[in-house]
Amino acid sequence: MPETASTSTAWQRERAWLGYAGLIPFIACAVVIASNPQPAWTSVATDTLRHYAAVIASFLGAVHWGVAADRHDPLPHARLRWGIMPALIAWTLLALPPASAFFGYAFLFAAILFVDRRLLPVLDDAYRRLRLQLTSIVVVALLLAGFTTPAGLAT
Repeated sequence: MPETASTSTAWQRERAWLGYAGLIPFIACAVVIASNPQPAWTSVATDTLRHYAAVIASFLGAVHWGVAADRHDPLPHARLRWGIMPALIAWTLLALPPASAFFGYAFLFAAILFVDRRLLPVLDDAYRRLRLQLTSIVVVALLLAGFTTPAGLAT
């Protein structure tokens, strides 16, 4: 079935809603960490945010593998190599103390966006704008968590 203007708009709208829904754990955990309501809640929010950041970074890297699967892709090796890097870096960041990990994740998400804007020419302008918005919010949430994580919180 050929894509029409209405299906394209519906698809872009769904993509945006799902992208913004994916921000909920970043924002909620960062708010809990920053407000530090109870040590147990802060600990759960810290672990949850670190693990969610690792999962989402891995997901974003995997997009490159999907593009590299296209037989007409001129850069399959570069995409495959970069595609695994977010997962490996995110996994490594899990071993760091929470505040350091959050700062590392903030940098990682900015780097993923930078690389995606150069290595993924298949991205449409609406997606590029959406990714910039989503990544900006993610980076702010991670920086907030990094600056407000209580000292001495176990990994």
